[in-house]
Amino acid sequence: MTSATLTPQSNQTPAVVNVANELSGEVWVPRFPAEDTTDFLTPDFKVAVDGFKAALEAAGAHVKIANTFRPKERAYMMHWAHKIARNGFNPASVPAMAGVHIRWDHPTLEQSVRAAQDMVDGFQIQNLAANTAPALNTLHAIGEAIDMSITWSGTIHVAKKDGSVVEVNTLPRTGMNLQLKEIGLTYGVKKYVGGNADKPHWSTTGH
Repeated sequence: MTSATLTPQSNQTPAVVNVANELSGEVWVPRFPAEDTTDFLTPDFKVAVDGFKAALEAAGAHVKIANTFRPKERAYMMHWAHKIARNGFNPASVPAMAGVHIRWDHPTLEQSVRAAQDMVDGFQIQNLAANTAPALNTLHAIGEAIDMSITWSGTIHVAKKDGSVVEVNTLPRTGMNLQLKEIGLTYGVKKYVGGNADKPHWSTTGH
């Protein structure tokens, strides 16, 4: 793997030497890492999410956070890897992004698609709705979104922000539950308005 080289200069900040673009593939997945704790959310949204999460866990639900803050560079890689692997986008037509020295077009289209799929798998991108890719301009990049899975068994009783308790006795027993969405709203945690297109996604706006 080729990497940037730091060249020390007397009494100066080390200079970064430009390198040639590196072919796409799973090697890119650990780069520009996302965060998986609420500590990286904006202060107000952190309070909202922590309150909602605490109410869910107190009721017996299992909450697993996948992503909170996601750098724009990672959003770029997730978006275009998905577009190539699952939406048939031409890898030679992917626009460049400053600071991400990646080459999407391999010697063959098959290799390009395989490498993009390896990235999709590595990013653990769920099967999104047809023609839907992870957003380029995502609220994750400003700490106002969270991807989390929520599951439980049987009937649970979840407290809203005002302390009143809701009996959640409907299906599905996941974050897609309509009752759960209404409870989340009371905390200021809004389920993604696109429905099944992005099941784990919650944010300040629902986008």
